[in-house]
Amino acid sequence: MHQLLHESLLCQTDDPQEHSPLFQILPGEIRDSIFSYVLTDHPDPENQFSDKTCYTRPSWKADQSTDTRLLRTCRAIYRETWFKPFLLREHTRWLSSPDRAPPSRHRPPPMSRMLKRIADQQGTSNVEIERLRIFAQMYKLEDGELKRLLSSSYLAPRIVTLTIRHTDWWFWEDDEPLRFEANWIRGVASVLSSSTNQFCFELESLKRKKDQVDKIAAQMIKKWYFKRKDGVVLYADATTQESQWNGSSTWNNQRWVRDETEDGRLDYYIVTVTFHPKIDIERKGGSVSEIAFNAAQAGSFDEEEMKLHLPGQSRMEVVRPYQVIPRVWDGRRNMPRNRRINPASRFSDLDDVPIIPPQGVRRNDR
Repeated sequence: MHQLLHESLLCQTDDPQEHSPLFQILPGEIRDSIFSYVLTDHPDPENQFSDKTCYTRPSWKADQSTDTRLLRTCRAIYRETWFKPFLLREHTRWLSSPDRAPPSRHRPPPMSRMLKRIADQQGTSNVEIERLRIFAQMYKLEDGELKRLLSSSYLAPRIVTLTIRHTDWWFWEDDEPLRFEANWIRGVASVLSSSTNQFCFELESLKRKKDQVDKIAAQMIKKWYFKRKDGVVLYADATTQESQWNGSSTWNNQRWVRDETEDGRLDYYIVTVTFHPKIDIERKGGSVSEIAFNAAQAGSFDEEEMKLHLPGQSRMEVVRPYQVIPRVWDGRRNMPRNRRINPASRFSDLDDVPIIPPQGVRRNDR
């Protein structure tokens, strides 16, 4: 029924809106900017996550939501905006074990259904979405999960952000030195869309491991490149961004006292390395690694040489790195069992939004 209503709205003639300043005075570009602002996603204040999880972070404290009431106002607005909530939102995927992702998001529906619908409507082979964010554990990355995701039909993200959290690194429980394999790079590069002009890596670990994060980032900038399927090469901008945050030391029924900087808290450090086409970096006054550039031009890709390792780095030896504590609910906070959904229409996962708005810590996998 939803699909029939959607097609019916688009097939019928719009009211000319002769007396509407929105359509008769404002240029289409200004109207589009207004609609985009209204339909951009935001954190849902009613779906806050518990802070005692390994997925809650400053940029991800709640489900993302989009208010779609604008789509109900008239057919003319619906025609211009029905696809915008999907294109504008930051689509997020977790390539991880179930306990590393919010319960409602671990198995999101595939994006292909909505992508195909938009592609068919617009007569295009690919659909450009603004942002795609992936949280990935190393074993999922090395098993080719990112390549499979980016190979999705019609998917053409402009910005891809890959976040490696403190608990995503190999053997973080044992405080092993950070390392990043390279066997997955060529596969991912081969499916990167020509629309992807920005590939960001967020590298996070404990603040006490800042030196390790910085060294991994420096090696990445020096060695790595991504040759898209259209032949364009993305290089790392030598300029990085750094940030810090403070979070709970407890998740999955364990309190990681080994790493605490104050009672019940951990300090985190993040370095962001961003890959762009060389011309974009140089236009901004940046520079790229000569080693990466020469390797890309020669078509050279040696997985062993591309590995990011820290030989000789020691780890912290502690007999009991964590304490077992009574289990706490690992989900959203302040949400009753039978919470009523507000028909006004905030949607937590637009992959599952109907086209017509309704009316009414365990061991790391090795």
